Formats: sequence, C-alpha cells, structure tokens
Amino acid sequence: MEQYARKTFLALKNPYHTVERVYPNVIDRVRTAQETHGYAFYTGYKQTASIPGGLPGKMEAEGFLTHTRDRMSLGGRAVDMQLVNPLTGRHMTGSSSGTALNVFYGINDLGVGTDGGGSVLAPAAALNLYGFISPLIEEEYLKQFQKVSTDGISFSPSLGFISRDWDTLKKAVQAVPELGLGKAEAGLPGPGTQTADKNTLLVQTVEADGSLDLFGPREPLIRYVRETVRRGRILISREGPVDLFGLGDTVFGHFSEETGELQRRSGKGLMRVANMCGLSALTVPDQGLGRCTLLLCESSPEDIRAMFRLAEDIRKPRSPLVERYFGNLKQYFEDGC
Repeated sequence: MEQYARKTFLALKNPYHTVERVYPNVIDRVRTAQETHGYAFYTGYKQTASIPGGLPGKMEAEGFLTHTRDRMSLGGRAVDMQLVNPLTGRHMTGSSSGTALNVFYGINDLGVGTDGGGSVLAPAAALNLYGFISPLIEEEYLKQFQKVSTDGISFSPSLGFISRDWDTLKKAVQAVPELGLGKAEAGLPGPGTQTADKNTLLVQTVEADGSLDLFGPREPLIRYVRETVRRGRILISREGPVDLFGLGDTVFGHFSEETGELQRRSGKGLMRVANMCGLSALTVPDQGLGRCTLLLCESSPEDIRAMFRLAEDIRKPRSPLVERYFGNLKQYFEDGC
C-alpha cells in the first residue's frame, strides 16, 4: 500500500508535467481489486476524446484502476515539444507522450493511449516499453474520429496499451472482450509455450538490400504491409532508435532535404503505418536504447495469440540500471516531507 501511495504522491507532485489530473481516492479500491483478481494495476489514460468514457469502468472491473489523465502532445503531433525523454534528453515522442512517461516513471503500471500513425507504438519504443494496439478495441466508437495525417493519409485511430511489464500487458489484453482472448486455456501463452500456430508463417522485413525503405514515405510502406500481412502471417520489423539521431515528425521534415533526412533518421519504420493498415501490432523492447522488435498481424484472436507467443521468445530483460534509477520513487521526496 505504501508503494501505491507513492505513485499518487508522485503524480500529485507532477515534476515532469506529464499529468493532467490525478484520482487519489483510487487507493480505496486497491484491496478489493487484489482480493478479486490477485492484482491491482494503476492505469493512466491519454487526455483525449478518442478514448470512450465507458472504457475506464470496464478496465476497473478487471483490476486496472483509474489513476491519472495524461498529457498528450499538442494537436496529436508525432513529437511533444513540451516533454522530454529522460533517456535521451531530447523531445519526447508523441502523441501518447505523457501516458508513456507516466508508465516509465512508475506513476502507472499501464497506460491507455490512441494510435493513428504510431502514437502508442513509437512512445513505447522510445522508452524501451511494451506497446500494443488493435483496431478491435472499441472499434465502433473510434470510427467517428477519422482524420487525415500531416502527410495526407486518411485513418481512424486505434486504442492501445503501454506497460513496463510483460505480464501486466498480457493481463490488459486479456481483459478486453473484443479481442476474444479470455483468461483460460484460450488466452495468451506463458513462457515456454510453442512459438506459433502451425499455420503461421513468420516473415522478417528486409532492411539491408534496399528493397524497402523502412524510414521513407508512408505510402510504399502501406502497400508493402497490405501485400504481406494476411491471416496466419506475422510481419517482423526491427526498428529504432526512436527519435535519437533524428526527429520523426512530418512538420519538421517537410521543409528541405536536410530536415527530411533527419526525419528519416528517427528510427520510426512500420510502426507509423500499422494502424493505417488496420492491423494489430506489438512492440517488444530491445536492449539498445529506443530499439524494439515490431510485430504486426491481422486483427483476429488467433493471429494476436500467435503474435504474443512469438514475443514470449524474443523478450529481453529490462535494464537493471534503468530499473534502479527510475524505479526508486522515494528519491522524489526528502525524508520527513
């Protein structure tokens, strides 16, 4: 209970300006959630109308307790000029920027954001966190928010999750009825489970032979992904480092060849088009800073389950140094205060 309280103390202190609103009374529901589910996860929601008002209640019923409303980048921009990535010292990747940061800092165990052109997957990857999106989550509600990207592509956003911890992410995915994964035998796998269904063909993207420019314009990537991903086939892309050597933002990149080249060096590849292709996607952090393995699949329970089975075998341990430094919530408060 002390650790839950520290999460709220840090959210109220809001030293990084990532929180829009805090719900301190959430601690009153922790014990009941633990007794019912065996866990209680503090959850933050991106401050956007694209997240339906009924979703927090559904997640609460599954042990994911509403703790914060999180800041997002202005206008849904791909970078957030007001927030900083604590690992790189550069502008934080958007647009679910505050949601990802509040997970990274330990304020929340799970973050719920929206992804149009990488707005969940990219912030997760930039902080070496897990990210997952699927158009199946609250699909009908999100259709009303169709928009056009800064590079002229029409899309509707998807909902997604961000987490430091693999098991937390799996529990969140299992808690969503639209995904049809459940909590019993039909649910997601544990360690040592068979890597993939027999009918699943694993395809790795070609990065070295020049046949596909992962970091170039989105239109060719959309064509490639739509031609490659189908039922029973998972596409794999190793991406990053996100926003370390460049700035993955169309507003910045459109000015000249020089800014366009810096945009290409942002390390954002197929994560920019996963949602635009109507796919479910998962980022698995790698050991390199801001690097991840991105998995994409058709939005069916069978393929999502196979994607998680594959991810079980490619996960890497989280940096002990990052865990020690940023996981110590006591460092934000002086003794006696």
